Amino acid sequence: MITPTQQIPDDELSPKVVIEKILVVKTAIYRNWIWILLLPLAGFGIGYAMDTYQKSAPKYDANVIFNLGGGGQGSGLGDMAGLLGLGSAPDANIFTGENFFYFIKSRPVLERNLMKEVDIHGKKEILANFYIDSSGIKETDWEERPDMQTFKFQTNDLKKLDRSSRIVLNEIVKKVAESTEIASLDRKSSFISISTQMENELLAGLWVTTLLTTVEEMYTENQTQKTRKTLRLLQHRADSLASVLGIAENRLAKQMDYSQQIMLPEAKVSTNSMERKSSFLQQLYYEAMAQAEKMRVSLVREAPLFTEIEGIKVPLDMKHENKTNAKIGALAGLMLALIFTYFRTVFSTEVKVEKA
Repeated sequence: MITPTQQIPDDELSPKVVIEKILVVKTAIYRNWIWILLLPLAGFGIGYAMDTYQKSAPKYDANVIFNLGGGGQGSGLGDMAGLLGLGSAPDANIFTGENFFYFIKSRPVLERNLMKEVDIHGKKEILANFYIDSSGIKETDWEERPDMQTFKFQTNDLKKLDRSSRIVLNEIVKKVAESTEIASLDRKSSFISISTQMENELLAGLWVTTLLTTVEEMYTENQTQKTRKTLRLLQHRADSLASVLGIAENRLAKQMDYSQQIMLPEAKVSTNSMERKSSFLQQLYYEAMAQAEKMRVSLVREAPLFTEIEGIKVPLDMKHENKTNAKIGALAGLMLALIFTYFRTVFSTEVKVEKA
């Protein structure tokens, strides 16, 4: 009895064909091993030469971790702000999630941070000027600009900067924004990390620590803006009442002196009227002072709390850039070698078929 032969579908390979293809690949690699070896080595050599030519200075990694806690609300803040036409109590969650990360790297924050004066070996210096001297920007970005080699900011007041200084400041803001990273440590954690990598160790440490202080200042200013506006109005009201009260008390003193010299009923009535007016103004003044004091307490309680969890490491970690061009060159050489081997094998097989 003859056993029927099982037919293999056209879209499947038999074990025999698989073995034959493996042998073809093996033979192709064996015949072209010199190219498979030389081309990756050549690519690696070219990439290594590029890495050596483009060699950059090592960078220092500075990192600070902090936690942001919300401020409390004053007991009478909402009612008082409503009476003054300022709406409800200040919103303590203006900057949340990704918005807060954007706020830290926003231009106003970075500009204020760059214009701050820092202590450099016992000498006060604008942080932007120290960045120009220590970050390597003169060699990398301003190498062909001789006028920038001696540039210095003469003032740290942003309103007094001229056009050329503003242009330079914009360039520096763009550079520091690229080298500053903001991230949450974990989804379940409220800890936030500010990190940077710069060529100068002191500059890297100063940048992240000063930036944290600047963020705290500007964040607090934004969060307590309504309360500070309310406080200014209440303080202005108290000052106005103090002025009016002073005039009223001065007039009362003169009237009382006048009524003692002239024994007339009209003088006594006038004195009593001025006493009531003075007492009323005095009561209003004390109430205004009490409300202003409440606002000051609320201002302190509403201010968000920035708690530094982990400061910068001393000394900072130094990081050297990886030889990326060498790795890319080796990989490109290997790809070229495999492509060359494939086409050489295909053409060799076609030539043999035609001859046969």
